[in-house]
Amino acid sequence: MVTAVLWVSGAFFMLQLILLTAIAINKNRSIRLNNRKLRAYRQALGPYIVYLSGESDVQPRLPKEKEIKIYVIEKLLSGYSQNVNSEAEKARMKKTADEHLQDHYTQVLKKGSWSERVNVLYFMEDFMMTSLKDQVWEHIQAVPERDEEYRQSMRVLASFGDERVLPFMLHDQSLSIGFTKELLRRFPAAFIDSLKTTENLPSGVLTAMLSYFGETGFYEHLPFVEANLNSEDKEIRLKALAALTQYRYYSDHDNLERFITSSLWEERMYGARLVGLLNLSRYSPQLMELAGDGNWWVRFAACEALKRLPDGEILLEFAAEEHQDPYARDMAKQLRTLRTGVSA
Repeated sequence: MVTAVLWVSGAFFMLQLILLTAIAINKNRSIRLNNRKLRAYRQALGPYIVYLSGESDVQPRLPKEKEIKIYVIEKLLSGYSQNVNSEAEKARMKKTADEHLQDHYTQVLKKGSWSERVNVLYFMEDFMMTSLKDQVWEHIQAVPERDEEYRQSMRVLASFGDERVLPFMLHDQSLSIGFTKELLRRFPAAFIDSLKTTENLPSGVLTAMLSYFGETGFYEHLPFVEANLNSEDKEIRLKALAALTQYRYYSDHDNLERFITSSLWEERMYGARLVGLLNLSRYSPQLMELAGDGNWWVRFAACEALKRLPDGEILLEFAAEEHQDPYARDMAKQLRTLRTGVSA
């Protein structure tokens, strides 16, 4: 019995020793491989910067071992893509990526793990590898989940100016407004113009467009934003009003009357903000009335707008002392000393 126990214990001890030895060997091999990768990267960094910047037409040699070569070129181009400026530099970076990574990335999209596929999709966008847009297009149709892999595939196609991504954006109701704006930031101007003329845009896409236009402040989109003030959808009108406060512009001053007298407190609030931003003194009686509005946000916007008018300090002083509504007097007193800004 004792002998059997000793044999079993010895067997377990040997098994553990073998496993520990195997782990140590693998760990040591991994460390040596990483060290070789880092040495190869350091050796290639200087010559490749010279080549990518156009100071030399001779492309430096890369390691022959595929794993090390892929590591070096990805690390080189990742750092370089963050600082590339000229079109010539971009073209050289793209050419280098196509030459060394195109075949590998095609294989990864077909047979790689989820994390490997997502990583190469990010690299494709950073390195502007438009030569792979058909592969990405085929890939997005096979992606099983609406997860980061799906979204990054859409970002890549949008960055490449591939219009085949538009139906995904227009018909996928699971996309958030924030993500839709990510796509809009990547779209060529022609795509944006095409979207503006599309009938029956989904409300999520339209909301994202109005928000994006307000944030970027491109004046060529102002007519589109102003046209959506007539939408029957309350949320669309509000998003258009919010965008106009970011533009700090509205071409039809007379039409502001309908918003500052609206039954919706959000429209009264945005209307008051616009009056203040545009310095429209003729609306000071309406602002004085809104200072006593039943909604706190409207009262705040009205007093803030009064303060912005040419005689704002006098108007606010009057409201603080003489307004018939006690809430208006309180709000005006707060605004006399409060440093405010206007947000959408």
